[in-house]
Amino acid sequence: MKRFPLSQLWRKHPGRILVFAGALSSLALLAALFLNDQPDQTILPAPSPSVASLQPGQIPATTLPPTPTRIPPTPTLQARTVTLNPAHGIHAPVGFQWTEQHRTAIASFKDAAGVAGAPGLALALSTDMQADNNSGKVRMEQDLYQYQRQGAEIFIRLYPQRFPGGYSEPLESFNGRNTISGTPEDAAEDIYKFLSEQHTRNGWHFTRLIPGNEPDLEWPDQLYAQNLLAWTSRGDPAKYTAINRFYADVFRAWQRRASQPDAALFRDVMLYFPPLAQDAGSNPDTYAGFYYYEGTKPVGNRYDRLREAIELYGRFSWHNYFVPGRACQDVAAATFPDWLKQGLEYGWPAVIGEAGWGPDKLALPAQNDSRTRLVRFWKLLGVKWEERLYVDERPHWLNYDDPVNDTRFEEDIIRFTRGCYLAGIKPPRPIGVSVWLAGSEGNFEQALGVEPGPTGKIRRWMRVYAGLNL
Repeated sequence: MKRFPLSQLWRKHPGRILVFAGALSSLALLAALFLNDQPDQTILPAPSPSVASLQPGQIPATTLPPTPTRIPPTPTLQARTVTLNPAHGIHAPVGFQWTEQHRTAIASFKDAAGVAGAPGLALALSTDMQADNNSGKVRMEQDLYQYQRQGAEIFIRLYPQRFPGGYSEPLESFNGRNTISGTPEDAAEDIYKFLSEQHTRNGWHFTRLIPGNEPDLEWPDQLYAQNLLAWTSRGDPAKYTAINRFYADVFRAWQRRASQPDAALFRDVMLYFPPLAQDAGSNPDTYAGFYYYEGTKPVGNRYDRLREAIELYGRFSWHNYFVPGRACQDVAAATFPDWLKQGLEYGWPAVIGEAGWGPDKLALPAQNDSRTRLVRFWKLLGVKWEERLYVDERPHWLNYDDPVNDTRFEEDIIRFTRGCYLAGIKPPRPIGVSVWLAGSEGNFEQALGVEPGPTGKIRRWMRVYAGLNL
């Protein structure tokens, strides 16, 4: 092999050698910068046994990461010496609101010892977790975590929810606003994304999740886009067969997703079967029921077609609205089929995710008159040139501070949460109640416990309810 002395190579090609050396130096510098910029590699724990080998509802728990240390304190929280009562619960505000007044109101719940602090239970929407319109820029999720550390049960409802199909109808203002079409695998990925983003922000995640809401009401009933539905109305049994199949598949899809290595931290997550929308007609005998009808006669219970999925979850949620003055008469649990009552008495964890007066009970006559409909029409068209066409300053709604049927809301909700909401069912563990400040579309503000706006005052009923020693 012929040798080339370095001195000879330098004499013949000095320019090429300098260019080559410069290129090597640049590459070395870039490599050093790249290596120094890399985040520390996180070594995930070894995956637990395959979820496929577990019994339904039994996903192995994992050790949570260290508790974060820089969360601004929730106002007025005190050390608790007694166990909190989950029946003394509240739904957090909706619409990305978390003002000083909201924080103060929800941190003023008294326990059985008369000490003020976290409520016994709080339920919130996944989309509201980062709401922080308060002077300290404290996110709702941070306060909820502090409540949990005091002993509160925290539930998160995934919003928007999924329904089966390829397309949703974007112009449908009711059925389209709370649903996203997709597969059970899409829903499982939504759960993973929510948890992983929350864990990235905080170093922890909430574990009680409800992956839908009133699908009998909020899934569409008509054709949408290119899809043909297997049902034709909310009262069609075929719709409940579809709900059963879809949510059973969501549960199994989440089990598969949680078994993957990147989801190991989230194997402690518990899914609760979503609530149905109860009946709310004029018949007091069926007001809080879940029935199929022939005319006005109940002929079957809608929950019977959901039995397979509910038993698969082994965790359950429902809603309970009532007519003012009938908190202990319009009790949804009284209308459950026997197998569901037995499951709750056997020990299924459960929660009432919304409770309160029926949304329509706050509507004033002006809400549905011809003037109001015309104003809505002109607003929909975007008319701005003639104020008389689009301005209607009449009150359209009552709020929960206004008596209805000679009853105050706090009087009803006290009776409800003190025991009659279970209709005689005797569960081995407490079942929580989230008093939801519900109203018809556009009426959430009137029913909230804090008046609208950044300086809205805490309403009377909220102060009374939070001040109960439960």
